[in-house]
Amino acid sequence: MATAGELYGRPWSEAEYIIVLQQYFSHRDGPLHAECDYVGATARLLGRTAAAVAMRLENFASIDPSMSGKRAGLSHINALGRRVFDHWYTRQDALAECAAAFSRDRQSQFVPSLFEPNRVQIPRAFEHYELVDQIGVGGCGTVFSCIEVETQQLFAIKIISTDKIHDQEAIHRFRREIKALKSRAHPNIIRLHEDNLDSERNFPAFVMDFASHSLTSFVEAVSREQSNRRRPLLSSSQASEIIAAIFEAVHALHTDSPRIMHRDINPNNILRLPNGSWVLADFGLAKFISSAPLMTSFHTTTQRGWGTQWYTAPEQYHNFRDVDERTDIYSLGILIWELFTEGNPPPDRDHLGLTEPIAAVYSKATHRDPSQRYQSVGHLRSAFDDIFR
Repeated sequence: MATAGELYGRPWSEAEYIIVLQQYFSHRDGPLHAECDYVGATARLLGRTAAAVAMRLENFASIDPSMSGKRAGLSHINALGRRVFDHWYTRQDALAECAAAFSRDRQSQFVPSLFEPNRVQIPRAFEHYELVDQIGVGGCGTVFSCIEVETQQLFAIKIISTDKIHDQEAIHRFRREIKALKSRAHPNIIRLHEDNLDSERNFPAFVMDFASHSLTSFVEAVSREQSNRRRPLLSSSQASEIIAAIFEAVHALHTDSPRIMHRDINPNNILRLPNGSWVLADFGLAKFISSAPLMTSFHTTTQRGWGTQWYTAPEQYHNFRDVDERTDIYSLGILIWELFTEGNPPPDRDHLGLTEPIAAVYSKATHRDPSQRYQSVGHLRSAFDDIFR
């Protein structure tokens, strides 16, 4: 049985970061793009593509204090890359020696062929994506950034976790997510580009749009920029834009055929694409309403069981298999509270920290009795929109 690494490649190692960081410090005042000779030489040394090396150089530019205001860079970099940068930033003389040692080691491992002087040594996911960084871990899958080699476009790839390949519920959940994404094409739902569900039994994976932030990380970034850090952290217009996008996504799930319940709407599953649009993602808990119910006995990354803390409707804990679209209405109500409240979690019905009109919408959307909630996303959206007319 092939390993995940043999199928999809490998993320960046610390030695690779160090080699490229040395190149960055040597060339940061000049161009950092893939067509540069030094970028191509570094790519051949590492067995990477020039696009991946250029991406890493831009990552370093985005966190380099000396480049502040001079170069925007590509801000997405994982914890290992940031740690390497922070460690070596004030030790550049020692970095040069360390990078040279790693480079000599690489040269001894790889002698270019006369016929393939530029070949990439690592496997490519789906034969044309190069794995870059691990950017997230979910209940049953790990997400990596990846580069489409020909176009140099950035995507994300989700691969089932090694420890889940014998967990039948995890496999079902992963396949449900792929099935849900394949059944939808909507601007506010994360787009699936390709999958190997039919050909790969042990390590299924799928390629989707790359997101620059989750709503969680976006709000945290905004918070860091504010001196008082008082809630709500986003402006009313920003919050309304996000809510409107997710309303559109959930409406499409609930009304298009086959109808789908998401069952895990929360800020970690709301993503911001590089173009600024917001999409709903992570359909591992999705239920196709027309299909037979599945018995479910797993935990999410929050260890709460049937959803995500605070966002899960009460009925999901009582009878997970028989819930309907109104469980998503409940989660949308909590999202409204999260974006507009002056208070801190968990929501306190006696001290909501909301204006009276928004509090009324929140209270109806999150009523413990599903029959007392808004009965559709359309009704919730109309009530919410009426506040701002």
